[in-house]
Amino acid sequence: MKKETKYKLLTLSVIILALLNISTIATIIIGNRNLNQDDSIVIDPESSPINGRFLRQELSFSEEQMSFFRQESREFRQKANDVISNMNRYKTELYKEIHSTAPDYVKIKAYSDSIGFKHARLKEHTAEFYLEIRNQCDSTQKERLRTIFEPLFRDNQHIRGPGEGRGPGGRSQAGRGPNGHRPE
Repeated sequence: MKKETKYKLLTLSVIILALLNISTIATIIIGNRNLNQDDSIVIDPESSPINGRFLRQELSFSEEQMSFFRQESREFRQKANDVISNMNRYKTELYKEIHSTAPDYVKIKAYSDSIGFKHARLKEHTAEFYLEIRNQCDSTQKERLRTIFEPLFRDNQHIRGPGEGRGPGGRSQAGRGPNGHRPE
């Protein structure tokens, strides 16, 4: 393998690991905060946690709806914690592998794929939880619930994909050469 390719792969791996570590730390901090808030689910660190008290206040949940939420919340948190625990294990193994004296790229790919799969499972559990709660809501409550859960399903403004950066280039630069001019 060429040195350039190895360097790019290692750089990409370090960037991915940095993002994963940041998300792991955020998950731990949020998880620790939840220990002090019974039946709370934090969707957006800048918003209120979703717990029974919050839903009773924001959605005017009835006792029956509250009971249903408590049961679904416990099940969701158990599933989510299991998935997050597995993700963290894979992240640790990935970190160890890329820092070993002879990194095995097959293992790196396997760990990375496993992390992605677990993240997908977490999103699936979240969607299932949302749909179960939504099924218990009237039309007014459904609209407010959608607003509450929106941060989980929208783009993260802090992570940009290709072509979404703030630097030079972008769509207005299409067809231009490395010097910024169109080839003649």
